Amino acid sequence: MKGLVNSFIMAFSGYAAGGKSKLERTKENCSFILIFIPLIGLISTVLVNRWAVLYPYVCENPVLPAVFAVVVPIIISGGSNLKGFFKVTDALSSHKSKEEKLKILTLDDHSGYSAIIACIVYFLVAIGIWSEMPIDGIFVVAFTYIISRSLFGISLLTMKIVPGNKAENFVPDNKLVKWFQVLVNLGFIAISAVLMYDIALSFEMVKVAIICLVGAVISYLYYIYIAKRHFGGLTEELASFFVTVCEVVMPFATLFAFKNPF
Repeated sequence: MKGLVNSFIMAFSGYAAGGKSKLERTKENCSFILIFIPLIGLISTVLVNRWAVLYPYVCENPVLPAVFAVVVPIIISGGSNLKGFFKVTDALSSHKSKEEKLKILTLDDHSGYSAIIACIVYFLVAIGIWSEMPIDGIFVVAFTYIISRSLFGISLLTMKIVPGNKAENFVPDNKLVKWFQVLVNLGFIAISAVLMYDIALSFEMVKVAIICLVGAVISYLYYIYIAKRHFGGLTEELASFFVTVCEVVMPFATLFAFKNPF
């Protein structure tokens, strides 16, 4: 029970806006953390869904709704995933060896121009996508925030982690606890997918939900490729990078489904 409580505290102190916990980041305190991180995504899902209901009554153009959809999930997460995106982009743009790229991921005082430019481009692209998103699409794609974080957990639990990376604390030594967390995260994804399908079915565009989920798969495969090709395994920063990428690819895929005439 203590492990569950501590993991909950660690998840919301490290991956959500709010005060930092005084707990040490040990395997014991993080033994169940990966089943709580998707709950932070759930908060974003609810807020974006409710905003989709409200904004037609208070906004005359799509810019503010788009900014809300992009910025609020980042605020809810305390920018934790965006920080990983920044570091990984910085490392990739260095074109150095795997060892040097891994070192860049650990530096808090390293910021290359490429990473800054990539973040600016990311926000412009994300706001552009969301400004074109139909209201029906928002109700579907809002589940992105749960799915991306569930895949975050599954990847760290099932794939090779770079030795010495702090993400190792997320993987419990007990295999039963480890695979329990994998199943819980798969459950989050399954429930989200069913709800997305049901919502898309209500406006007779099932392909929207399907293509949105395809976006998640593409993001995940890209993430694994980058991790193995450039870093030799997964790190916490790479997993956060994936979450950020997934949260722009899935909306893009959803928008594509609406705009595609076929």
